[in-house]
Amino acid sequence: MSDEGRTPSSPFEGLIRPWFLPSFGLTVLVGVGVFWMSGMLTESAVGGIVAVLVPFVLGLFVLRPAIDPSVDGLTKGLLGVAAFLSFAVAAVPAYEAVRPGEPQFVAELSRVGDVQAVPQGRSGDVLLLVSTRLGGAAEPTVNFRLGGFDRPVEGELRRTTGFARVGRGGSTKVTHDHDADWFEAKLPAGAKEIRLDKVQGLSSAPLRVELYRDWLPHGLAWILSIVALALATAGEVRCRRDSGASIAAGVALGFGLVVSYNVTPGRAVVPALWAIVLGAIAGAPAAVVLRLVLRRFMPTAASRG
Repeated sequence: MSDEGRTPSSPFEGLIRPWFLPSFGLTVLVGVGVFWMSGMLTESAVGGIVAVLVPFVLGLFVLRPAIDPSVDGLTKGLLGVAAFLSFAVAAVPAYEAVRPGEPQFVAELSRVGDVQAVPQGRSGDVLLLVSTRLGGAAEPTVNFRLGGFDRPVEGELRRTTGFARVGRGGSTKVTHDHDADWFEAKLPAGAKEIRLDKVQGLSSAPLRVELYRDWLPHGLAWILSIVALALATAGEVRCRRDSGASIAAGVALGFGLVVSYNVTPGRAVVPALWAIVLGAIAGAPAAVVLRLVLRRFMPTAASRG
C-alpha cells in the first residue's frame, strides 16, 4: 500500500498522546512535594511552582489539538492564542498571590488615625497584603478600614473553629487563623499617605499593610478569562472532536482566579492544591456549556490531508 496519501506525522507526536501531559504534571508535582516536605523548598517557593506549573500543563492541553497536522491554520491560531492566555491569565495573578516578592512599602498601624507616608511616585492599581497576629480569644475578629485610596479598603481577619474526624466516628476541634488577606485598591495620583480610619478587635500586634504593584487586576483577569475560554472552545469545535481543550482552559482559568482571591504567601501549598479542585468545579462546567452553545452556531473546519 502506498504511503502517499497519509498525513505526515508530527515531530511532537508524543505530546498528542492523552496520557503524556497528566503524567508529566503529576511527576513534577510529586517531585516538588518531596523537596517541600524535606524542607529544601519554602512554602512560598512551592506555592509559586504550583501556581505556574498547573496553568502551564493545562495550557499544553489547550494547545495539544493544534499539533495535529490535519488541523487548519485558523484553528491552530485560535488554540495557540487560547493556550497562551490560559497560561498567562491564570499564572500571573496566582503567582502574585503566593510569591509577590518585595513590597513597594510596608506600613504598621496600631490605632485609629495612624498614618504611613507613601513613597513619592506611587500610584495606580495596587495589591495590599493585610495581616496581623490574632489575639488569644476563642474566635477573635479584626475589622478595619484603610483610607488614602480612591475608595476605602475594608476587610476582616478572623479565627474560625471547626471539627475534623478522628478515627472511626470521633472528632476533634480545629481552629483556622485567617490572619492575612489580599485586597485590591487604587492609589490616586499624588497620594501622600495611607491611614487607619477604623479598627476593632486588634490585639497587641499592629495591622501590617504590605503594598505591591497589581500586574493583572481582577476585572481585567475576568475579561481575559472569558476571551481565552471562548477561543479555546471555538478551536475545539472547529476540530470536530472532543479534545478537552475547552475544559483544560476552564480549569486553568478557574484555578488562577481561585488562587488570586484566596491564597496568601504564608499558607500557599495546600490552598493552592485545593484550588485545582475548585477551579475544576467552576471552570469545567462553564466550558461544557459554552461548547454546547458554540456547536449550535459555529461551523466546523474541514480537515487537511
